Amino acid sequence: MPLFDITFLRVDRDESPTVIEALFLTVDWPVMPREGEGVEIIEDIEAHPVENVGYGVDGDPMVHLGRVVLDDLQVAQLRKFGWRTTPIAGSR
Repeated sequence: MPLFDITFLRVDRDESPTVIEALFLTVDWPVMPREGEGVEIIEDIEAHPVENVGYGVDGDPMVHLGRVVLDDLQVAQLRKFGWRTTPIAGSR
C-alpha cells in the first residue's frame, strides 16, 4: 500500500461553525481505512469515523474524516506529531 494522506477540517466553535483550517498527515499504514471506520488521530481525541475515501488533486489516495472541533492546544499537540495545517480561504 502506498503512502496516503489523512485529512480533516477544523471548525471554530464560536463561528456557527466556520471552517478555519485543514489538517493533513501522511501515513504509511498496511491498509487504508474504509468509509464509516473509526480513525484515532491522537490519544486524547476520540476516534473519528471516515467520511470518505478518494484521491487528492495529485492522484494520491486520501482519507477524509470530515469536520472536527478542536481547540488551539489540541492543534498544537497534533503539529508535534507531524500534522500539517492549511488555512481555508475566507476564514478568520
